[in-house]
Amino acid sequence: MEPRDILKTIPFFSQVLTPAELDELAVRAYFIEWPNGATPIEEDGPGKSMFVIASGEARVTIAGEAQPIARLGKGDIVGEMSLLTGARRSATVTAVSDVEALEINKQALAHVLKTSPTLVDRFAELIDRRQRHLHRLAGSGAWGMHNPGKTETANMIRAFFSSVA
Repeated sequence: MEPRDILKTIPFFSQVLTPAELDELAVRAYFIEWPNGATPIEEDGPGKSMFVIASGEARVTIAGEAQPIARLGKGDIVGEMSLLTGARRSATVTAVSDVEALEINKQALAHVLKTSPTLVDRFAELIDRRQRHLHRLAGSGAWGMHNPGKTETANMIRAFFSSVA
């Protein structure tokens, strides 16, 4: 399977990007593997990539919480909050089986964001939804997170990507 085959099945991308934009993103994305037990994303770490899970499962945990806050599987997106805004990772992601994921880094996404402003708004909406979910699970002051709202998040994304060529 090719990166474009995965991206076109994810409504988050396919409903916003034109076929040419999907191609542009796909050519810059690549597959990686996480063995069972790997932690490709660690809470408070820097965010250099986001991932689309192609196969396998992972769990999302936060320090101090006894139970995982989410389980991820095929088609789920993870790591976008940090990649898009430059914020530290807000949770740890651990593979609970062997996982194959499509990695999208800042450079890959920058090219598409420049030509698809609606994608910025779509990402801002997803981040806002996820932050509200995290706040419901652990309280409004969880991990010192600030929930800026969709408009401010969209502005943060545009500013963070403005310096990327």
